[in-house]
Amino acid sequence: MNRNHIRTSLIGSLILASSAFTTAMAVPFDTLTVSEETQLAAYEKVYIAPVSVNLTEDTRRNIRDINSERPVTPQDQARRADKFQKYLARDFGKRFEIVEAPADDVLVIEATITQLASTRPTLADANVNVQLDFSRSIYAGSASYSVNLQAGDLVLAEIADSYDTTLNDGRPRIAIWQDADAGLSLFSRQLARYVAKN
Repeated sequence: MNRNHIRTSLIGSLILASSAFTTAMAVPFDTLTVSEETQLAAYEKVYIAPVSVNLTEDTRRNIRDINSERPVTPQDQARRADKFQKYLARDFGKRFEIVEAPADDVLVIEATITQLASTRPTLADANVNVQLDFSRSIYAGSASYSVNLQAGDLVLAEIADSYDTTLNDGRPRIAIWQDADAGLSLFSRQLARYVAKN
């Protein structure tokens, strides 16, 4: 084997390794498990199942101290699920045909919200801490979510992600669920883009 051939092979290997590293780094989710030989972009139709909410034990955020809880009412859970559903329909609708029911040739999106923390106090917070100042109390809100991508009985991918913020980011916080909604919207865009390219 001559020196030029060795050099060409080495350069080719480095390019492949660099490409694989870039692809791995480009995944915008905390965790991603994909079944072998899955081609999500091959699907032209998408069914978005109703978003569910299954808040984990550590979903609550502190108000004043470590013993304080930030409850999330069933009504607020339902509103966030509805908003997430609309974001998914908006973003997948730009790239796929949205259908009303699952089928063998349809990619099914099953999303679950697993954690929620508001940006401003909710009425539920007031039941836990009566000393809250609704005009001044501001928190770094957050949200976590998981998604299963399925076709028929086959799970093609499992994805989980979280969106956390900091009060040092300089953004004005006006709406009660501003940060959580921003996270749900961002995740929806990233998910639709990922599916369309993979």
